[in-house]
Amino acid sequence: MTKKSLRAPLFTTLVLGATLAVALPGTAYASTTLTVRSPGATAGPTSANSESASSANCRTGGDANDVVSGVGILQTVGTGTAQSNLHVKGIVPFDGTAEYTVANGYSAGVVGTNTTQARAIGGTGGSGGGLDSAFGSTPYAMCLDPGGTITGTQIVMSTVAGPTAAGTTDLTVATCPEGTRLLGGGARTVPGTVGALKPIASYPTYVDGTGAGTHDNGKIAAADGATNPTSWAAGSSYGGTSTGSTNTTYAYAICSGSGINVSGVTVTVRYNETSGPTSVAAPQKTTTGCGEGNGTLISGGAGITGNDITTSDFTAPGSQGDHLNGSYPSDGSGNPLTTSPASWTSTTHTGGSGSTSDTRSHVWALCLAGN
Repeated sequence: MTKKSLRAPLFTTLVLGATLAVALPGTAYASTTLTVRSPGATAGPTSANSESASSANCRTGGDANDVVSGVGILQTVGTGTAQSNLHVKGIVPFDGTAEYTVANGYSAGVVGTNTTQARAIGGTGGSGGGLDSAFGSTPYAMCLDPGGTITGTQIVMSTVAGPTAAGTTDLTVATCPEGTRLLGGGARTVPGTVGALKPIASYPTYVDGTGAGTHDNGKIAAADGATNPTSWAAGSSYGGTSTGSTNTTYAYAICSGSGINVSGVTVTVRYNETSGPTSVAAPQKTTTGCGEGNGTLISGGAGITGNDITTSDFTAPGSQGDHLNGSYPSDGSGNPLTTSPASWTSTTHTGGSGSTSDTRSHVWALCLAGN
């Protein structure tokens, strides 16, 4: 039986190891308590055109009330010729049973409340890319103690059937219900057996119409310093050579719960962009972070595109092989961090043939004050 949406929000679809946990110290500008959970890396995938998944649980370590505000992943690609074959397939909020997808009975809208886990999915491309024994993915759950103002959360899902044509992209946008705050979000592409299909952008935005001064209903991302974004976008790429008739892209917005007065809560976006990558090497890091007065880091996003995505519509990067390898909490140098992180890092990579000078890497951090 189809699971009904708990509440009908606004949403828009656009076609186109060890666990560490520390509460952040109190400051004059934020009273948010956040814990980062990560179980360490899960190896794989070990075969072409497949995926492997692992989860970080906010309820481990005795945190009986914590809920997910952000989801992260960091992949290990190795150093051999196969390193371009591993890519992010999904970074999603997860309830520990079945993923929030249409195939599992969910429809667009609110699909869960007080979700407690972050699920990281790594995928491999075709057999031509090869495999590496070093392949692995580490999930990160940004776990919010539902005290103060944010006493609960809800997950909004949006989906688009695509991209289906070879060499194309698609975008779908999930929007929080009116009167709530966007806290974070995620992206997913299925089927997992289609190695050339992958999310390449997962970012905060606004569904505010079209034309000058807007975000073109989510095609343009929130810029550095923006406040209270309403929506989360997922952009995907399909580098296959045939029609992918079952290809599907999902966006997930993690929002404050229903009926909560969030008028005193501000979510500030920090953003950074770097050029490239254009040649095969170690994954390229791009980092941004919450400054004094922004509040507590609660989530982040990542992207690899062919433009400045904060000023113009989402477009494909310079090569169909360009992909994400990470979106995770970090220190200011891009090293993964589970103890009081204030920064977020993306890692991006190009395919074995390299990319063009049009390719750009992006990272977003969401910072919460007033909880």
